[in-house]
Amino acid sequence: MQKFIPFIKQKFHKIIDRLFAAQCLICALSSNNKLICRYCQATLVQERACCQRCGLALNKSSLFCGNCLQQVHLFTQLHALGSYQKPYSVLIKKLKYSKQLIYGELLGELLTESIQLNFSPLQISAIDYLLPVPLHPHKHRHRGFNQSEIIARVTAKKLSIPLLLDNIKRHVNTAPQEGLSLHKRKKNVKEAFSIENSLQHKIAGSYIVIVDDVVTTGATVNSLCHTLLAAGVQRIDVWCVCRTSSTVRK
Repeated sequence: MQKFIPFIKQKFHKIIDRLFAAQCLICALSSNNKLICRYCQATLVQERACCQRCGLALNKSSLFCGNCLQQVHLFTQLHALGSYQKPYSVLIKKLKYSKQLIYGELLGELLTESIQLNFSPLQISAIDYLLPVPLHPHKHRHRGFNQSEIIARVTAKKLSIPLLLDNIKRHVNTAPQEGLSLHKRKKNVKEAFSIENSLQHKIAGSYIVIVDDVVTTGATVNSLCHTLLAAGVQRIDVWCVCRTSSTVRK
């Protein structure tokens, strides 16, 4: 009888796995014990027509949007998983406002796959650090987590890139950016970030990628870029889940 116990356990676990197979977080179909099924994954992680500088979606085969032909960003390149529309907008809201942290893990995995699709291993290996956009301590305590940090942790682990977390602070508790004009957004985040002196020698001459959930006008990331460049950072890119125009309601 004893020799049959392992066999019985194996059969039992297989039956349980079939009865309680993991469901896709998007379509609720079986996902083969992954966060989403392969059909949703193939739909979400695709190449997209966008500005090669700021990542804004383009309707035609131009390399750069009209804004980037006139405006200078402090980052070199922005890569986005998609525009702020379903299902991305729904996933982000479930993470930020419903505190369902598993969606942060999903968004981190999707962003990582998009990076691997669009960047070569050599390009990825050149990056020194990933930096999630910091939250002000008051907002962090109120929300309980930093959504950009959750996404960045997944991406950093999968791509084997070190994270910067503790020595870059958001010391100005800015008002929410939603609904503000570009001018007000820039004023809202002006000089919002600071870097501790102990970190400056470490990041001087480095290549840093800022990670955020949604980039609209770029005011926040440009403000953070300004602080990083003043500390001697050589190159800054931005990776985000969604890149959207300021005309889209969030």
